[in-house]
Amino acid sequence: MTATSKYGTLGLNIGLAGITSRVLLAVLYLISIPFAILNSSSLGSLPLFIVFIGVSLAGIAAAYTATYYLLGDRLARWNPWVNTAIFAGPAWSILLWGGIGPLIGLALPAAFSVAMGTYIGISFILQSKMKYGGCEVVAVPILLVKRRYPTYCIPLVAVDAAEKAILDRRTEPLVTPEL
Repeated sequence: MTATSKYGTLGLNIGLAGITSRVLLAVLYLISIPFAILNSSSLGSLPLFIVFIGVSLAGIAAAYTATYYLLGDRLARWNPWVNTAIFAGPAWSILLWGGIGPLIGLALPAAFSVAMGTYIGISFILQSKMKYGGCEVVAVPILLVKRRYPTYCIPLVAVDAAEKAILDRRTEPLVTPEL
């Protein structure tokens, strides 16, 4: 017989290492926000810049929630890597574009980039609180839609997989004595 996993399902559950790594990443993201705000705007335009961050943040949350809702139960049938590509792809593109865009003269608005970083930081906190091991950007949709589907959090899936392997190895197999 097989052992019952103490960990749960990769892409849905997290253990102590997963929670800790997500909280640490949340702190890194959220601690950088004031610096990004002050670096990206003059003091005279600061209130307007913060409004643009708020509007962008609401738009990002709405877009992820709508996508999550509209795809619905198909996400349960698809490979978790497909789900990851759908949800992590835009976040990675925005973060990468923030570094590449200015080099080619096509930068994203600074408020949008700060909003994306804020959304990811908040999502890491929610994800650790919910003990959800999937892609961090679907933490808000999970709270609103009340359904969980497996996705992987890049690069934290490696931490989760290692923790799962350790916990599963410690789990004693269910053995039926032979007569």
